[in-house]
Amino acid sequence: MKKNILRIFLIILIILWIISVFGFSNENAKQSSGLSLRVARLLSNNDENVSKVLEPVIRKLAHLFEYTVGRIFVLWFIFNI
Repeated sequence: MKKNILRIFLIILIILWIISVFGFSNENAKQSSGLSLRVARLLSNNDENVSKVLEPVIRKLAHLFEYTVGRIFVLWFIFNI
């Protein structure tokens, strides 16, 4: 019984992750850069020079984080069957 609940929970997490991946992929480059730049400004206390340097790093780290979370959910599902 507990295993079935865990499976359903993991399937829901995986579906939500897939939706978020498609949602972020649907953004054009300007929208995506804008989101990354807002995070960079937040981290750099609105320093424009630091924000411009941080923005591409934050974009790459966001991709890494997004796909790492997906891998964790899928592997958790596979190894708990």
